[in-house]
Amino acid sequence: MSLEIELAKFWEWANMTPDTYTENRGLGEWEVEYPAWDELYKAANEALEQLDRDFDHDLAQFLVYALAIDNESGRVLRSVEEKLENKLRFVRKAVYSDQPQARWQMAELLGNTEVEGGEKMLLHLINQEDDKYVIRRALMSLSKVNHAKAVELAQKYVRDADPFLKLVAKEITKKKV
Repeated sequence: MSLEIELAKFWEWANMTPDTYTENRGLGEWEVEYPAWDELYKAANEALEQLDRDFDHDLAQFLVYALAIDNESGRVLRSVEEKLENKLRFVRKAVYSDQPQARWQMAELLGNTEVEGGEKMLLHLINQEDDKYVIRRALMSLSKVNHAKAVELAQKYVRDADPFLKLVAKEITKKKV
C-alpha cells in the first residue's frame, strides 16, 4: 500500500504518530511545510480508486489520516468529493474517527454533497463532539441541509464561551427558517 508508506514518511518527518498528532498538532499550518506532498496526494488518489473498487477498512483509515493532515489545503477532501463514487462508508469512517481534522472536513463535505444519512451524521457531530471547531463546521453544514434543525440546535450555542461558535450560532439563528 503506497498510502501507508507515504503516511509513514510524513509521521517520521513530523516526529509524530496518528495518536500523538490529534493531541499535539498545535495551531498553525506547519503541515504544509512537508516536502513530499505530491507523493502523498498521488497515493491518496490511488487509495480512492481502490476504495471505489473494493472497500477496505485499513485503507480507508489511512485515507482518514491523509485527510486529517491535509486539513489546510483540502486537496484530499476535494479528491474524496470528486473521485469517490460511493462516499457513504468512507464518510462514516471519518465522521466516527479519532481525527478532529478529518471530522470537520466530513462536516464540510456533508454540507456540499448528498450522502445517505448525511443529516444524521451532522447531528452526531453536533451532539456528540467535544471539538468546538468541528461543531461549528457541522452546524454550518446542517444549516445548508436542514436549516430549521440547525436553528433549533444552534440555540444552545448562542451564549457559548467559544466566541466563534457563538458567532456561528447567532448567524444561523437570525436567518429566517
